Amino acid sequence: MKYKIIYFIGIKGVGMASLALIAKQAGIHVLGSDVDTVFITDTVLQKEHIQVLHGFDTKNIENLVYQSPDEILVIVTGAHHGLENPEAAAAREKGIKVVTHGQAVGLFMEGDTFAKRYTGISVAGAHGKTTTTALLATCLSFLNQDPTYTVGTSEIFPLTDAGHFGNGRYFVAEADEYASDIMHDKKAKLLYQYPDFAIINNIDFDHPDFYQNLDDVKQVFDIFSQQVKKTIIVNGDDTNSQELIKKYNAKCITFGKEEKNIYRITDISTHELSISFRVFHQQEDKGIFSLSVPGSHNALNALGVIALLVELGFSFDKIREVLPMFKGTKRRSEVLETTSGGAMVIDDYAHHPQEIKTTLESLSQAFPDKKIVCIFQPHMYSRTKALLDDFVSAFEKTNTLFFLPIFASAREKVEDPLIYKEIEQKFNSIKTHVIFPENEAFVVEYINKNLNNPDILIVTMGAGDVYKIGEKLL
Repeated sequence: MKYKIIYFIGIKGVGMASLALIAKQAGIHVLGSDVDTVFITDTVLQKEHIQVLHGFDTKNIENLVYQSPDEILVIVTGAHHGLENPEAAAAREKGIKVVTHGQAVGLFMEGDTFAKRYTGISVAGAHGKTTTTALLATCLSFLNQDPTYTVGTSEIFPLTDAGHFGNGRYFVAEADEYASDIMHDKKAKLLYQYPDFAIINNIDFDHPDFYQNLDDVKQVFDIFSQQVKKTIIVNGDDTNSQELIKKYNAKCITFGKEEKNIYRITDISTHELSISFRVFHQQEDKGIFSLSVPGSHNALNALGVIALLVELGFSFDKIREVLPMFKGTKRRSEVLETTSGGAMVIDDYAHHPQEIKTTLESLSQAFPDKKIVCIFQPHMYSRTKALLDDFVSAFEKTNTLFFLPIFASAREKVEDPLIYKEIEQKFNSIKTHVIFPENEAFVVEYINKNLNNPDILIVTMGAGDVYKIGEKLL
């Protein structure tokens, strides 16, 4: 192994935790630091006996130097002041290599860290990349390929952990378009990856604190596409992705609902928490496939995975067998339990208007007889303000909406208290009953008194800690 110790600053982040699991399973001594707040990754880190130090203290770095600095790697997340974190500074002073999370994913995919050579597969796109990456990792696992994978969540059902060091040839990685460190490394994370194969689900404007406009996002995906060595599987229905297809140096395979695509999907049928669909390849009918998660958007995600797996040499029949094995991931339309009054509770990470709209539409199709109660926690002032009009239209499928206070990112320096007045004015224009609670306790009490019955579907939604409300309702 190239390194004997890898230290993660901000180890509880979903991307960092999955890398920590890979390194630990590879036989490297792994530990890290983070705040003492409860995260969804706590359980998986504890299960792997990975030590998490609370707080950021330079002494933590000093305690590592029983090894040569050349045998230690420090990985830092963009949160917690990124490369300015005191532990990162202390590591550099001692001659220890310090890289961002985005760089680390690229290093792991290259394989030198583990003395291996991987076939790299990246999954990119503004929406759906976590589910698609997890689905691909699951399929390859059940196809007996034992891939190494890093996915931006805490758990994959039924694979359990979202990070795994496998014995196989494939390295599967979620490819994030956000900055590696917004202050000191503005290179998009996915640009550190040079995969053999890539899936691009879609291109959309998100992260307004990093990108000025959609053209900036397109430029990053354009650069990324030039780094793919063999084949790109791209959503041929997505207008923004279409613009880049003619620029690709790699082989390009399109998928989608439109007839022009090499892989086409039809006859999508919803069966509560599962779906079925028909697949055509080069106009040839390949039959019905099924997926054990809801939503036509997930059927499209699955089509991209099918196209990639066929490109890797797997048969349609084998893919048809393993596809239903995937049961979803933590915080992506995750079905929890029912409340004491019989209301179903689902938790979802959606935080961009397009993701919210798509998720709520799929749930309304899956449960047409239920009234949807959405508890939404917006993430970041910059995103909420830049996309406010889109947020308003995203909740059309809800009967009742609890719009919580904004969950500010650690990357944001200032709050914008005036935005709440603007939010209330905008939401007055929709038919949905919108409530602006001051705290979680109000939401729990209100639902228990007024919305706790079998006709109700409760959806906790957002990228912050809104899932804790669902836990309290149960």
